[in-house]
Amino acid sequence: MASSTIQLPHRARFSDWFTAFLRSELAPYPGRGATVARMVISATLTMIIIVTFRIPGGVVGALCAFILSRENLLSTAKSAISIVAAFVIGGLFVPIGARMFASIPVTHFLWEAVSLFIVFFLLRTLTNFALATGLSIVATNTLSIWYLPGPAQHNVELTLWQVLGTFIGALVTLSVEVVFHAFSKRDELKDGMHDRLKIIESMLRTYGAGKAADPETNRLLSQYAVVGVGALRRYITRANFTSIQRMQSSALISVIGRSMDFAAALANAYPVLDTALERRAALLAEHVAEIRVCMEEQRSPASWEPERDQGAATPLFSELESLLALIPSIYASQTSIDPRMQILEAEQTSNRLFVEDAFSNREHLRYVLGGTLAAMLCYITYVSLDWPGISTAVTTCVLTALTNIGSSRQKQVLRIAGALLGGFVFGLGAQVFVLPYIDSITGFTVLFAVVSAIGAWVATSSARLSYAGLQIVVAFYFINLSEFSIQLSLSASRDRAIGVLLGISMMWLVFERLYPRAASDQMVRIFVRNLRLMATLVTESGIGADADTIVLIRKQRDQVYRYFGEVNAQADAVPFETGPDRAAHMAARDRIRRWQTSLRTFYLMEIPLLQFRLFGDPSRISEAFRNIERSFLEDCSRAINHVADRLESQLDGKPYEHPPHPGLQKFLESLEASEHTPISAQEEGLLRLTKTISALLDRLEAEAASEPLFATE
Repeated sequence: MASSTIQLPHRARFSDWFTAFLRSELAPYPGRGATVARMVISATLTMIIIVTFRIPGGVVGALCAFILSRENLLSTAKSAISIVAAFVIGGLFVPIGARMFASIPVTHFLWEAVSLFIVFFLLRTLTNFALATGLSIVATNTLSIWYLPGPAQHNVELTLWQVLGTFIGALVTLSVEVVFHAFSKRDELKDGMHDRLKIIESMLRTYGAGKAADPETNRLLSQYAVVGVGALRRYITRANFTSIQRMQSSALISVIGRSMDFAAALANAYPVLDTALERRAALLAEHVAEIRVCMEEQRSPASWEPERDQGAATPLFSELESLLALIPSIYASQTSIDPRMQILEAEQTSNRLFVEDAFSNREHLRYVLGGTLAAMLCYITYVSLDWPGISTAVTTCVLTALTNIGSSRQKQVLRIAGALLGGFVFGLGAQVFVLPYIDSITGFTVLFAVVSAIGAWVATSSARLSYAGLQIVVAFYFINLSEFSIQLSLSASRDRAIGVLLGISMMWLVFERLYPRAASDQMVRIFVRNLRLMATLVTESGIGADADTIVLIRKQRDQVYRYFGEVNAQADAVPFETGPDRAAHMAARDRIRRWQTSLRTFYLMEIPLLQFRLFGDPSRISEAFRNIERSFLEDCSRAINHVADRLESQLDGKPYEHPPHPGLQKFLESLEASEHTPISAQEEGLLRLTKTISALLDRLEAEAASEPLFATE
């Protein structure tokens, strides 16, 4: 199987792929309409209050209403409180700094630079996304206020008005969410996984009946394959889950997401399966149906073994069968967690203000310095030209940096497209063709709601497109919500639109020209880094580890989990890359995503073994099991490192000269045969789990050895 060519979606040219990409990203899916409606209602109600009472700087209130988290009521309440607190803190920090430094040009310049450095540092390293967003927006907006000549009392008033506008936006959003959740009981995570499995089941049932899938099923398969599972990942990141629930949900999402990829490719490549496979398809459909029922009833589905007769003509079906067979083992891991594993897997975001490597990771410093440089270039430009109307450039730099998803080229495409649509098409277009014929707030409300709905619909796409939706509303809001009277001149709107483009251009200059990084290169390097970290983790988690080792293992597992997210982010950006090597990069993306699914499953399945090694009584562990486990872990680490070495050598264009590594399953069998001392029932169960892990890693290593990373065929 490993030597068979697996055709996945996303192998078209950029021009062909992009059209299908937009069609799939913008297609409706369950729950999308409700989310868009809540975003539009919140932003529109905030706008009505701001315009009615003519609150200066109220545009930030509408923006906050648009970007606040809506995963669940609790996360919305936390985000609302955090963002209001951020505006209060920022509203106090900036005037105090201005009082001390703003009067002298040199100190004013340094104060701006230091303030922007702090803004980008907090945006990068704070664990609370809403707090970081709020501090960033209020700081950049009030910095532009204190550039004005004064008097100081007027500037203080404008700053306080911004705090009030933010409070209104947060309060309106929270009220809308309370009303919505009072009538809706939808679970976004459970329903999202359930819907995807239901589509796969429908396809398998039609295959089992010897028929081709209907057009609607094919459309949904393609849509979900392109959209991906980014929204579900964001949900578990911000939801109030325990660490074990978060890990289990993450593994399930990864497996189901990859299953959707293979199901979509299977439906596209094989409208009808061979007669010999119809029985397997029908049986697999029954297994998927059981998984859905167990998911609803919150119990573990029964495990099964996929058939090993994997014909060369159907590698996609074999891949789909193998992936779905992993789901019961993920559920089974939930009942195998020792309570003391909380020492190892404790929540990090509940009481930690900064991310763990905030002051040690050089990537954070590079990001902060780059953002500060781009924002200061914007500041120097509008101060040198005495053109305060384009001060929106600095805020745009911060809003541009809100996401760390993907490569700079992906962000560049989304920034420019969003700014052009929101600023010039909707913003200036409304000023010229619509607003002259509107003489009441009712007409403006309709216009505002329509543009907000367009932006919200784009913003509820996957992570590969959603950022463009934010750019659309940012540009439109800055142009049309900063004044409360009819604009007889387009100069103010023009200046704000130019400011947005200036901010985008400076971020492009710094991150794309001065420090370019290909998303495919970063994706593979992070994946290799994660492989090496997991190999180290395997060897360091010996039997009877002390407290310091447990703390170290906890940090390593946290880092592994973060690397999973970073690989997904870079993989989402690869389709935006262009050039002659795009097909090879897309092939590498498909392979890395497939292999990461296996790695995630290994990460979760290893927990029962890890808990036994760390917390089991060493005196009650048999010598036979101790020897088998020690030798297996050492060989397991070598196998993972071999995969990392092979990928890294291909990335650097160097030949990989290393003898093939013997399979872990055979090695484990030889270890068992050499030990004649009996082992306990618990150790027997753990040994069976070890065999499952060895099969998983053998498959990963075989595929990495037989499939060149960048091969397109």
